[in-house]
Amino acid sequence: MALGCLYAHYSTGQPVEDVFMGQAKRMSCDQGTQEYARRLLQAAIDHGEEIDRDIRERATNWDFGRIGQMEKNILRLSIAELRFLPETPAKVIINEALELTREFAGEESRTFVNAILDRVYKHDMESGSAGRATPPPASDSGTN
Repeated sequence: MALGCLYAHYSTGQPVEDVFMGQAKRMSCDQGTQEYARRLLQAAIDHGEEIDRDIRERATNWDFGRIGQMEKNILRLSIAELRFLPETPAKVIINEALELTREFAGEESRTFVNAILDRVYKHDMESGSAGRATPPPASDSGTN
């Protein structure tokens, strides 16, 4: 739900709340899922500049403008979730990001998304800014 909202917001420029309400009407999610999606979406929007800067810094040899929109949005949400919604284990966040990448961006994008998320997670753990007590996830070898 959050991915669809973020994609629609950046693609159309519609206000986040309008996009969210439209998605909520189209999808059948329980209230808890909707609230979590709303929090995640808001974190990705509120910290968008910081998150995009992190993606740029960790996407070595990649021009930010050449990264696909779906990959950017998956990264934006995943980084927001890693940093600002600590109730979800990092390994779960990264695995879900890789599944979304496979489904919406293609198998070839999984390695790229995994590398960026791994770099962000490790940097946050080393700097003490992750706010998590979970061990770092194992790198994905593409066999997921």
